[in-house]
Amino acid sequence: PILQVYLNSFRTDGDVKQKPFGLPAKWIFTNWAETWKVGGYTTAFLNSLFIAAVVIAVVLFLISMCAYALSKMKFKGKGFLTGYFFVAISLPGFLYIVPDYFMFNKIGLVNSRISLILIYIAMQIPFNMLLLRTYLADIPGELEEAARVDGCSDASVFFRIILPIAKPMLFTITILIFVNVWNEFLWANTFIATDALKPLATRFVKFVGEYSSNMARIYTASAITITPIIVVYLLFSRRFIEGMTSGSVKG
Repeated sequence: PILQVYLNSFRTDGDVKQKPFGLPAKWIFTNWAETWKVGGYTTAFLNSLFIAAVVIAVVLFLISMCAYALSKMKFKGKGFLTGYFFVAISLPGFLYIVPDYFMFNKIGLVNSRISLILIYIAMQIPFNMLLLRTYLADIPGELEEAARVDGCSDASVFFRIILPIAKPMLFTITILIFVNVWNEFLWANTFIATDALKPLATRFVKFVGEYSSNMARIYTASAITITPIIVVYLLFSRRFIEGMTSGSVKG
């Protein structure tokens, strides 16, 4: 399917509609440049990059401390908080998209990048926090005890012992967040109306008409959107897999 998306991005609209599968009858190499220009992809690309970078930074900062507390510390309400995050990942997003829209509209944040950033942060925290919590729970407590015997405070243990060990999982979580934010369509298309603020995943809508759509442009827009994800996977797949499997290896 991915290969066909790329093949169709080099075809005419009529060719795609007549024969959706197979090689192009005539290779059209101008589709990408024209789609990029008409769709405003330079601005959209920068919007997606900015949103993803902010979300990744904030989520990693929050979940690293939260996961450490839930995996290594004892405090009242720990079980409730853990259960809350499990419930949060079980609820589909469309259940709260309408109330969220009215809430953000009331405080004047609809049609702004900050609204998407806040929403994505809230969406990415539960699963990734639990993922990191599981990873940190497997770190032997003897390492922390030895560090405290040497005079390290809780903060020193966290920054000098825990975080360096957790780097593989933090990298994996970074990739997961990037892919999720980069590909997200529903919330971005609902909350952002101004073209100059729209992220990459929403731009193919520009080629969808009320009575007809330019399928060649839609395929090209899809190819433009997924190409960065494929590049990231090809570059970092080994480290991603290492992060997902390292926590399960004992001894």
